[in-house]
Amino acid sequence: MSRGFRWSALVVGAVFGFLLTVSGLGDYFTIHDGLLLKNPYIFLMMASAMAVAFAGLAVLRRLGRTRFAGRLVLPHHRIERRHLYGGVVFGLGFGVGATCPGMTIVMTTTGGLYGLVVLVGLLGGLWLRGWVERRQQLPLSTEPTVASIPLPVAPQH
Repeated sequence: MSRGFRWSALVVGAVFGFLLTVSGLGDYFTIHDGLLLKNPYIFLMMASAMAVAFAGLAVLRRLGRTRFAGRLVLPHHRIERRHLYGGVVFGLGFGVGATCPGMTIVMTTTGGLYGLVVLVGLLGGLWLRGWVERRQQLPLSTEPTVASIPLPVAPQH
């Protein structure tokens, strides 16, 4: 990873965090009112973010490459059941926490204790996901089977 890539990622992240903060998306009541459909602000913000992303992808597709990462490759994967479960858990966390998960670090760094609570929940969820995946990769039984027990070999004379 080049030095230019690292610096540009830091600058873009800092600007993005600043814009999220000044937009009010770090405010609990802004998200809460939006989720209760009392205020369309968060939905308009999401729509504008999607419009910018679509325009950016259109430009990148036309160019065929990115500034630091080389040739543009957009992966396409099939939707799996685990994606639906993850979306449900994400949505429940968003609804219960009434905060955008992308805002947790910004909320924490600007002194919002509520952001720290949500950040702990996010990290706990990531740990739980890794634990579940590791458990799924283990064999069904860790006890030795008859086929796996080495048989003694008689010495040859």
